[in-house]
Amino acid sequence: MKTHTITLLLCLGLSSSMKAQTGKQLPADMIQFFLGDWTGDGAFASGKKIAADLRFKLSLDSAWVMYEHTDKAPNRYKALSMWGVDKQSGELVDYVFDNFRGHRKFSSQGWQDGKLVLTRQLPQPANNVLYERFLYEKLSSQSFKMTYETSQDGNTWKLVDYLTFTKK
Repeated sequence: MKTHTITLLLCLGLSSSMKAQTGKQLPADMIQFFLGDWTGDGAFASGKKIAADLRFKLSLDSAWVMYEHTDKAPNRYKALSMWGVDKQSGELVDYVFDNFRGHRKFSSQGWQDGKLVLTRQLPQPANNVLYERFLYEKLSSQSFKMTYETSQDGNTWKLVDYLTFTKK
């Protein structure tokens, strides 16, 4: 009970801080839902199994939600993401940095009906574009599904992998 009260107060502080800076804010219910430690498993499109642990916590005086992703062996992917509201655009953004020296910026229309869709467009040779997206779908108060997909046209999506997480 005490942890939930402290978390709620932190969420309210984050929401107030972000609203004062941008006029928009991360929804308190989204922050409340994701904060904490998660474990999950799923599969790549090939059927190969995958498992990971996640940690969401407030960071930088509650201006951002820091999200750590660590795949379980034999997979090696690790990432640090920062979710927040862009000060200029008011858009929800996600900056992802990974252990393969990659970095990407995704954006979203926000938390809607228990879903968060983060997308980006990556220019390709010959004036083509590769689209990427992460879809976070709340399944229950203690679980969600994360799906990573790519697209050549932004309409037809191809599964790369998915994981279903439960709160620890």
